[in-house]
Amino acid sequence: MPNLSERFTPTQLAEAITAKRTGMKLSLVDVSEALSISKPTLVKIEKGDTNVKLANLLKVMEYLGLSFSLLSDDATSKAETEVSDDWY
Repeated sequence: MPNLSERFTPTQLAEAITAKRTGMKLSLVDVSEALSISKPTLVKIEKGDTNVKLANLLKVMEYLGLSFSLLSDDATSKAETEVSDDWY
């Protein structure tokens, strides 16, 4: 698994996906066929290519049991992060 104490990068995510897939003893073909995505697309995801569709990246992560956690920036005030229904 990648070093999670470093700043997050696409390469870290790619390494985590590859480590999870290989740890589950799944081949590229197994995952690409199960998700109906091309093997080249999966290879791009595992190389950290940022030109892949987010939907495909999320499909792979969900299939492998990986997820994102969104954290707010400490510099952001509470007032800026509150959700309002006043948009309409």
